[in-house]
Amino acid sequence: MTINGFLPKRWRTSPEAARHADAIAGVLHTAPLEQTTAGPGIVSVLGTAEVLPYLVAIKSLHRSLGRGRFTIIDDGTLTGEDRAILAHHCGDPEIVLHQAVRQGPQTPDRAWASLLTILDRRAGQYWIALDPYTVTLGALPDVATAIASNRSFSVVGGVARGGPERQLQRRIAVLCGTRGWRYREGCTGLSGFAAGGTGRALVAAFHADLTALGEPMTAEIARNLVVANEVEPVWLPELRYVVHSAKAATIEAAFQHFPNGPRHGEAYAEASRAAISRLVWLNSPPPNHGPSPDRYRGFTARLDKPA
Repeated sequence: MTINGFLPKRWRTSPEAARHADAIAGVLHTAPLEQTTAGPGIVSVLGTAEVLPYLVAIKSLHRSLGRGRFTIIDDGTLTGEDRAILAHHCGDPEIVLHQAVRQGPQTPDRAWASLLTILDRRAGQYWIALDPYTVTLGALPDVATAIASNRSFSVVGGVARGGPERQLQRRIAVLCGTRGWRYREGCTGLSGFAAGGTGRALVAAFHADLTALGEPMTAEIARNLVVANEVEPVWLPELRYVVHSAKAATIEAAFQHFPNGPRHGEAYAEASRAAISRLVWLNSPPPNHGPSPDRYRGFTARLDKPA
């Protein structure tokens, strides 16, 4: 029997999730994190099925940044055992119920809960939004510099090729032009929000104008708007911060986002195992959680050196 056979059924909601849980269960044998009071704050929205992926995401990011305070927004499915595991591995993080986030006119979904929490708390602290389906495999000097200089950041996003999404981008561009706002496509895997920046006012005004045009307002659009209108935002390069498509093969990049989670298959599993192998083990790793996969051997060491 593999180690997966001992994992809770709630973490194995599909064949893909079961295979991925088996591949990354070694993260449970790695040393717990210690929070730092100085921050930055790092917030993620989690459900029970994302506990293991989150541990890979937060531990691998923390290994690069070397510090952080952790806030988890519970989507309503975290169990008592999940919370105990998170408390042990993440230095007893703050866990906020999704329903406790003060909502606005927007749909109170997971993405909005993360963004609104940050906008409400950023007056005196730098905040990072982290998707649980991400893996950090090397040094992130761009992020470290952005935090040190209190500049917001986001991963550069692609431009829609056509259809309704492209039409929406054009209407957003026209709207921003008339209001004197800036807008740039970004990605939701990793983004930073400078301390002392705007709160909900800009988002509320944009939401009202966009709704008047009959267009949908998503948390991703709002996040792009907020970052674009910050003072000298940092746009992280695509070659070092990669967002995978549904069928993409593993790419050697310092930060990787797998928005479809376990459905990315072996590419996501390999990247996660490589990240786990870089963490401090509390005991000898199980046989299937040994050194980095061949394609990453030597690569993660190079990435640990700032560009």
